[in-house]
Amino acid sequence: MPDTNAIVDAGAGLRIPVLDLGPYLAGEKGALERAAAELGAACESIGFCFFKNHGVSQSLIDGAFAAAEQFHSLPLERKMKVRALEEPVGYLPVGGQTQRAELYGARSKHPDRSASFYIRDEFPADHPDRLAKKPWVFDNRWPEDLPGFRERTLAYFAVMHALMEKLLPLQAVALGLPANYLVDHEGFKPMNCTLRLLNYPPRIEANEGQYGIGPHTDFGYCTLLAQAKKPGLEILTRSGEWVQAPAHDGMLLFNNADLLQRWTNDRWRSAPHRVFNLEGDERYSIPFFISPRWDVRLACLPTCQSADNPPKYAPISRAEYQAELKRTVYELPGKPA
Repeated sequence: MPDTNAIVDAGAGLRIPVLDLGPYLAGEKGALERAAAELGAACESIGFCFFKNHGVSQSLIDGAFAAAEQFHSLPLERKMKVRALEEPVGYLPVGGQTQRAELYGARSKHPDRSASFYIRDEFPADHPDRLAKKPWVFDNRWPEDLPGFRERTLAYFAVMHALMEKLLPLQAVALGLPANYLVDHEGFKPMNCTLRLLNYPPRIEANEGQYGIGPHTDFGYCTLLAQAKKPGLEILTRSGEWVQAPAHDGMLLFNNADLLQRWTNDRWRSAPHRVFNLEGDERYSIPFFISPRWDVRLACLPTCQSADNPPKYAPISRAEYQAELKRTVYELPGKPA
């Protein structure tokens, strides 16, 4: 279990562990097993934890936040030139996506007050997946004449992708699987990732109850978040209380997502969360989402089922699950004329 000295209290009913990845990433003897035990405990109880000594430089994190501000500070007409069309790749303006939040409390009568720029994995022209027209291959919609933007975001993307590859053995051991189980799984050949540059404009005082992002669970596999300096993220505890997650300099916040909860037969929790812009100025956030390959169906992991605990869910692929969510959870605008 995690050291109680490394626990952050974020309010009644919620305790967010802080996991030190340094010894594991350095290859110290026994560190994999110790970190895996801590990660498993966090994933089963809360579904969130902090990582410190994760190896992602603060300069890269700062560069990604600067890129988010650089893009969202552009005039609206320039941002709309790279508007997301049928898939979230490129820009979604304020109100462009709203969660249907009835599952987690009263729905706001106002659309979510946030704007996003989505960046997906880049596949070169001669990549086999591009040539085969795989459904996870997209063309990023880069803005023109924005010096350093593409370079800074892709540098951050690459480092976060590499970190996630190092976390897969940790997750596998935490689930009682061989360390290479997830690394070798077809669902991660390739791993599909998305960087979302979020902007929360100043809140409108008259719009009582308006969310930056409404209550939701992440639909993919898991999420890595470099904390914004300003508060706003809130997590729903198992007891039904919304509490604010603290922000810690230099740490990454990790959470399970829906496909991981399903894959583990509800052993690991995908925790509902929401975002408010609590202050009177701009707020930025840079979540990095990880998902398995679109066409691989995930059946209950062997260590997460038994005769007394049979699989609760039929095997499902990311593509199938996302299609269901589009029908039931998200409100997205149609393709612009």
